Amino acid sequence: MKIEKVVVIGSGTMGSGIAAHLCNANVPVTLLDLTTEISEKARDRIFRSKPPLLLDKSQIENIKVGNINDNFNIVKDADWIVEAVVERIDIKHNIYEKIFKNRKAGAIVSSNTSSIPIKVLSEKLTAEQKKISALLTFLTQFVTWAY
Repeated sequence: MKIEKVVVIGSGTMGSGIAAHLCNANVPVTLLDLTTEISEKARDRIFRSKPPLLLDKSQIENIKVGNINDNFNIVKDADWIVEAVVERIDIKHNIYEKIFKNRKAGAIVSSNTSSIPIKVLSEKLTAEQKKISALLTFLTQFVTWAY
């Protein structure tokens, strides 16, 4: 599968860092958070970061922003959806439910977490959704669900 569109949900340190690296790889990404203003501030932090997160600052245009209430429908067009919200399992489970209801067939769904075990992350997923591949990136657990 070729990854052509990515949605990152959560624009904190990890979500914005993931968005920046996707941007460096010339992959268009939409960064969603509770409000569009939060996502815009994250995009601005990426642009102004020192040391720079972007190899070429003109690539910042590859990062679109929005919010999870008004712009969640963008998930249906994404090849890869990355959840990078706060480390609260109730919030993560709520986001997973919305993602799996809205994503296109075959889209990859990943969760970025540093402390929540895979078993807990996936406890509300169906058997079909639990086809899991775990990847470790830096010190952060990165869990991928796909089918």
